Amino acid sequence: MSTLDATVSMLEAMPEDARIKVLEFTRQLFTSRKPANPFVPAGQEQIFSDLAESRQQIAAGQGLNMEDALNRMGKQHGFI
Repeated sequence: MSTLDATVSMLEAMPEDARIKVLEFTRQLFTSRKPANPFVPAGQEQIFSDLAESRQQIAAGQGLNMEDALNRMGKQHGFI
């Protein structure tokens, strides 16, 4: 399933009031004069630090299979 297919599937599974909220938020993203991105830009030092931590976690067997994690979240939130 592609990302687009998964997104459409999630939207179809949502109640109407939730779809309206998604539509309103999406509209704000395109009409806002200021960036709607809630994430603070990370500097090179932070990125390398996060990458080193991630590599340590993977080496220790603490990594997650992304497909399994997304399926679990989808089931947990009623999208699958």
